[in-house]
Amino acid sequence: MKGVISVDIGSTSMRAVLYDAAGRSLHVAQRASAPVYGAGGRVEQDAHAWRDGLIALLEACAAEARTRSIEPACVAVTAQRSSVLPVDAAGAPLHPALMWQDTRGAALVQELAGSNAAVYGRTGLRISTVFSAIKMAWLRRHVPAVWRATHKLLGVQDWVLWLLTGRFVTDHSLASRTNLLDLDRREWAPDMLALFEVPRSMLCDLVPPGSIVGGLTPAVARRTGLDAGLPVVSAGGDQQCAALGLGLLSASHAVANAGTGGYLIGHADRPLHDPQMRISCNVSAVPGAYIVEAALLAAGSVHRWFQSVATADDASALAAEAAAVAAGCDGLLLLPHFEGSGSPHWDPQARGAFVGLDLHTTRGAMARAILEAIAIGFKDGLDVIEELCGPVAEVHASGGMTRSALFNRIQCDVLERPLLRFAGNEATAQGAWIAGCVATGLAADHAQAHQRLSALEPHERLLPDPAPREAYRRQRQRAHAVYDALAAATAATLYR
Repeated sequence: MKGVISVDIGSTSMRAVLYDAAGRSLHVAQRASAPVYGAGGRVEQDAHAWRDGLIALLEACAAEARTRSIEPACVAVTAQRSSVLPVDAAGAPLHPALMWQDTRGAALVQELAGSNAAVYGRTGLRISTVFSAIKMAWLRRHVPAVWRATHKLLGVQDWVLWLLTGRFVTDHSLASRTNLLDLDRREWAPDMLALFEVPRSMLCDLVPPGSIVGGLTPAVARRTGLDAGLPVVSAGGDQQCAALGLGLLSASHAVANAGTGGYLIGHADRPLHDPQMRISCNVSAVPGAYIVEAALLAAGSVHRWFQSVATADDASALAAEAAAVAAGCDGLLLLPHFEGSGSPHWDPQARGAFVGLDLHTTRGAMARAILEAIAIGFKDGLDVIEELCGPVAEVHASGGMTRSALFNRIQCDVLERPLLRFAGNEATAQGAWIAGCVATGLAADHAQAHQRLSALEPHERLLPDPAPREAYRRQRQRAHAVYDALAAATAATLYR
């Protein structure tokens, strides 16, 4: 029986999943791979951890495939986007990877602010510390010795593809997260390369998402037990694959993916440029399509932070305390900008803030305020996406935070849309499976492959409860007002 191995490298962990051709998950191998946070906005990762983890995970899936008499048709790779790893001509890392959360380029963002409209018009992205070009510019300016020795500037997925095939390639979905891709032409943009001072020779060759980029090298085959020459597919960036895994094939629904960061994603058939530059437009994992994306830079990471500082060893107890608090948290409000603000403000200097604390505030109220803040951020994104893409009938939810029944309920009620929560929690790996199936002929197209997943996986459908609607709307209005007030009051320091 044929199957697919999906490799999914996230912000805090990496996994490989063995699927059969019907979409059944037969084995999941996982490793932690959290980055290192430092002073001044530094967020880095030792790339060797990904290399070592990749070999171990593929070895585990290969062994399971032999046990189950599964013949892998390909390895389909997806990964977190916009991180930057400089390597030499032999592919050896020259510096720890600058992760997408790294904000050391904030001064460069301000320096280039006058070019924001031109960059957004060309690339579908504002200039931001999130995206790759600023990190590349920061390396050139602050680590010149590394810059001079650099042969290629890779994303995480690009490096994994090189490790597996020996080719320096990136697909359009990943390139569309760099500030360097002409979104309409799907080519590296010479004016953007000039603006950020990035030589074209340092960038990878471009391929469409879902492409077979090469075959597994003999060296990797020997170490993993997989066949040399096994096709390797660049499935697309992690959010694009998550959207595909959740069936985002038209504009009639949207995807809310709440992991380390949070993303509210809509579908478009052409590049969309928001006149106010509130959202990002990227190449989709679906051929010829685009996704429109509103980003929360911190989501599950804020929830994990609070669990640690609240000494909540028992997560279920904290969840119960939060569930006992009424919608609106008695006026307690959180701004969740712990890693800066993404959509719609795109402010790297923004910071998180609890507002409305008093001597009666409970740990449960603070925990609930976090969940409400993330859901409010998604609602802000949904409004913009509907404005640009048309009405959204329902939202499909995924990500680690959807393990929380309370968060799912809050999210549904704040979004004021039916919410579909699938039983599994591997939407990104499933999207890579879909791409792998189509690339190797195991499925005729993306819709057919997704139908197989839908037939296998039950889902929970939540309908919005009108009772807390006004409380959540007031919270959202207050969140906007508090952000604006803080931004104006502290423009010279934390905010702007």
